[in-house]
This record gives sequence, structure tokens and C-alpha cells, in this order.
Amino acid sequence: MPLSNNIGSKRTHEMGEDIEIQLVEKLKIKKFSVQMDESTLRDSEAVLITYLRHIDKGDLAEEMLLCKSLESTTAAKDVCNKLKILLRCQ
Repeated sequence: MPLSNNIGSKRTHEMGEDIEIQLVEKLKIKKFSVQMDESTLRDSEAVLITYLRHIDKGDLAEEMLLCKSLESTTAAKDVCNKLKILLRCQ
């Protein structure tokens, strides 16, 4: 039975949220490093891309944590607040 675009999109979104929650839970008990990059898209929208590096089962792992629009300014304070909110809320 084929899925409608809405159902497929909803399931993809739910899977992404689940992966994000699992990653944040792992990071609450591990040491990790963060690489954050603020970029501007062609339509002048500012986005924050955040990568994490951590040791997982003895190997170095690198994962993209988020790619989200910055509603406020791109000042360092606003960029760091976006990461703090994500790590606290999960």
C-alpha cells in the first residue's frame, strides 16, 4: 500500500527526532567536542550547523546534531544558547 506524501514526511520527521533524542541522551553521559558553524543561505536566512565528536565503543564518532534556522542574531551568545536549549530539553 503506497504512503501519501504527508505520512512519509511525518514518519521521516519522527525518525529524525528519535535519532536526535538518542544522540542527546548518549552525550549526557559522555565527553564530547562541538563544532558549530553559522552559515547564510542564498535567501539571507542564517542557519546553525552543529557537529559533535565523541568516542563510541572505542571508535571516534562524528555526528551532525542539528541544522536549524537562527531566528535572532548570529552573535556567539545566540548561537551558544541554541545548543544549550537543545541539550537541556531532550
